[in-house]
Amino acid sequence: MLGMSNCTSKTPGNHPHGGAANCPKCGPKLSAPSAGIQAPVAPPRTVGAEEARATIHRTVTTIATSHADNAAYLALNDVSRLTAAFEDVRVVGGQMVSLLMHAYPVKGAVPRRTADADAAISTEIAAGGDMHTLLERAGYSAQSGNHYVMPGTGIEERSIDLLVPSSDAAFTSQVVGGRGFDAAPGLMLALAAPPVFVDANVTLTNGNVLDFQVRVPPVEHALVLKAYATQTRHESKDYTDLHNLLSIGYQHQNAPEIIGGWRLGERTTGARRDAALILHQIADRARSVREFDEASISRERFVAMVRSLISNPSPSR
Repeated sequence: MLGMSNCTSKTPGNHPHGGAANCPKCGPKLSAPSAGIQAPVAPPRTVGAEEARATIHRTVTTIATSHADNAAYLALNDVSRLTAAFEDVRVVGGQMVSLLMHAYPVKGAVPRRTADADAAISTEIAAGGDMHTLLERAGYSAQSGNHYVMPGTGIEERSIDLLVPSSDAAFTSQVVGGRGFDAAPGLMLALAAPPVFVDANVTLTNGNVLDFQVRVPPVEHALVLKAYATQTRHESKDYTDLHNLLSIGYQHQNAPEIIGGWRLGERTTGARRDAALILHQIADRARSVREFDEASISRERFVAMVRSLISNPSPSR
C-alpha cells in the first residue's frame, strides 16, 4: 500500500528523508493540497474514436517462480476478471512496472518481484460500491477500507489494494461512497489516457496456466506515478522501477507511439511537470541517493536518461 509522510524535521542538515529537497513536506511545492477529505466523483468517461485508434495490445508470457509469485498473478487474474465490465480501471504499482517490462523488454533492466496487486479505479466506480461487492463475493475481505485479502490455500494469501485519484499532488486518505481509500497523485492522468492492454499467459509453480488481460497505464504515465511515489517513501524498489521505465522510454525514443506516446520531453504542466521536476531533482543529487546502491543501479545511466528524455522545468537551478 502507499504510505504518507509524517516528517516533522526543522533541521535540513539532520533530515530523516536524506535532505530537505527530497522531503514532500519540506521540499519544493508541487500542487496545492485539497481542503476536504470527501473525494469528488468524476463523470463517466467514454472511449472516443481517436482513443480506439490508439489502442495498444501487448502479449506477455512468463512463469511464477515462488508461492509469492503465484499469489501475485492469481490476484492479477482476479482483478482482470472482476473489473472486466469497467472502463476506468488500471493495474498500477509494482505489477504495472513488471508487466510493462515483460511487454517491452530492454537491455539493462533491473529485475524485481512484487507480491501485491494495486488497482486504480475512478471515483465514480468507488462511489458506486460495486467493486467492494464483487471482491467480497469472490472471497476477499476488506481489511482496512481499500485493502482486500483472500486467505491462501496452499499458497500465500492474495491481496488487492484499490486506489482512487488524488485531486492534487498529495497522497491523501479520502472517503468515497462511505468507504476510505488511499488517493494517489497522477492517477487522473493515468485513467484519462488509453491503456496498454496486456494479454498475459502465466504458468504457476504447480503447472497451472492463467490467461488474462489487464489494463496498465502507458510507460510515460507509469513513470509519472512512480516519480510521485518517491516523495512519500524512500525505498530502492521505487528507484528500480524508475530506472526500468526510463530504460523503456530511452529504447523507444525514436518511435514513442509504440509505448503510448511521450510528452515529458516537452514543456509540460500538471502531473507531468511535477514528475519532470522530481526526476531532475533526483538526477541532480544522484551522488547522495543511497537507493541507487541498494538497487545496484548505475547513477550515470539514470542521470543520462533523465536529462535525455525529460524536459527540465527549472533549467536555471
